[in-house]
Amino acid sequence: MAGHLARLDAPEVAARIFFPRPDPGDPAPPGSTDLEIPVVGGATLHARLHPGPDGGPVVLLFHGNGEIVADYDDAAGAYRALGARLLVVDYRGYGRSTGDPTPSHIVRDADAVLDFVRARFAGRPAPGVAGPEVTARPQGRPPIIILGRSLGSAPAIHLAATRGGELAGLILESGFARTLPLLRLVGVPVERLGLAEADGFDNREAMRRVTIPTLILHADQDTIIPLDDAHLNFEACAARDKKLMVVEGADHNSIMAYGGRQYWGAIGEFVGRLRERR
Repeated sequence: MAGHLARLDAPEVAARIFFPRPDPGDPAPPGSTDLEIPVVGGATLHARLHPGPDGGPVVLLFHGNGEIVADYDDAAGAYRALGARLLVVDYRGYGRSTGDPTPSHIVRDADAVLDFVRARFAGRPAPGVAGPEVTARPQGRPPIIILGRSLGSAPAIHLAATRGGELAGLILESGFARTLPLLRLVGVPVERLGLAEADGFDNREAMRRVTIPTLILHADQDTIIPLDDAHLNFEACAARDKKLMVVEGADHNSIMAYGGRQYWGAIGEFVGRLRERR
């Protein structure tokens, strides 16, 4: 499914796209569990599962560039208060994950991550996965909500577009619709390499295949991924149940802190509705 990204996988391009950061090695917060998810090629992805109410939705979060799972330890309590469990996963080369990140990998690996989550919460461990087993709940597998922030919008939209029947909903935070502006921003010589939008993640086109409930959050002062991208994704989204919330005065990296009650209120309302639909 990620074959169209081959030109971005070239080392001289991928090296400019990704900003991997090592994990300092601190232990997981009390009650949280560190996990290893095997992916194609022998690499493993580090993930962290934070506790929440039994049977509550699982929010599977693909984070932004330069971030790692530990950056979301403090946010886990807010999701727990909303009745959800938070599971954050690192890309290859980020945090404690092994391997090297490429555009194709972050999209393809998302399928392995979703397979892992579905297996884990069905009460059976995914093959080769390290971490405590979880027994099946009487009410069955909990709803899975995909959340993609910034770079993470690519794997999140991919899953929502191709495996929406296995998901309860999609949340995009500061997600991008177009790839070329981001490539130029990080110094990729787009024109010299002859790259076209079709060589990129093509999030906007994929959103035309998203039919599950969708919440899009974006800051109006975002200079990395402009608000226009949020509008493009919203307009392309094929879901009947969709909402765009703009956080005024915030930028790309302050949307959660600046949004405050507005930010968490929108997520809480969205998660609550999906929980009640079970």
